[in-house]
Amino acid sequence: MLAVFWVTGAGAQPDVEEAIQVIQDEWAEVFYRLPEDQQVEKFTALLARVRAVKEQYPNRAEPLILEAIILCTYAAADWGLSSLSRIREARELLVKSIDFDPKAMEASAFITLGNLYYRLPGWPISYGDDNLARQYLEAALRLYPNALDANYFLGDFWLHEGDYDKALGYLEKADQAPIRASQKLSDGKIKEELGVALNAARKRENTHSDFFSDLLPDSFEYEDETRQ
Repeated sequence: MLAVFWVTGAGAQPDVEEAIQVIQDEWAEVFYRLPEDQQVEKFTALLARVRAVKEQYPNRAEPLILEAIILCTYAAADWGLSSLSRIREARELLVKSIDFDPKAMEASAFITLGNLYYRLPGWPISYGDDNLARQYLEAALRLYPNALDANYFLGDFWLHEGDYDKALGYLEKADQAPIRASQKLSDGKIKEELGVALNAARKRENTHSDFFSDLLPDSFEYEDETRQ
């Protein structure tokens, strides 16, 4: 969150950073504040804009990451035959972005891949894989050990794996992290979910976070039979 979660990484060219930040801010407004039936048209327009930035800067990681994020939320808002192909395309974009710059947007590619592998069902429906999810989330944390999103999502992963002690350590560290000025809306949503997750970890309850649920349709709920 998705990752959802993101800020342009250090070292980006100023024009790339500005373009991505503007689109990212608009994406957050659409994803978090608009009803689903109003999102599709907005996501379509945002995809066109981020792809134009990608064409202008073909060797930058940031446009690839943001395109992948938009594709995922677009897939959920307009669920149909093309949705799984959009999610597969998103994975390809994220993997490619890591080759360009694994630290881009504060390791957002790793965080988003971790959430996708964790939340999606496995074969034959999709590519969900808890082991790969953990590896991607841990990779993000190695790059940004004090980050709010990296700690929150890894803590949330361990919470739902039933390892409450591990979960609590990461969640408490996330609780200490400030909300980023450039990510007030996304980080604010994480902080809301963090309170629920902390309470569950302390009570040793397996409570599913709703933070990433908007990325997937109801048929892909966390307790999907394909993951048992």
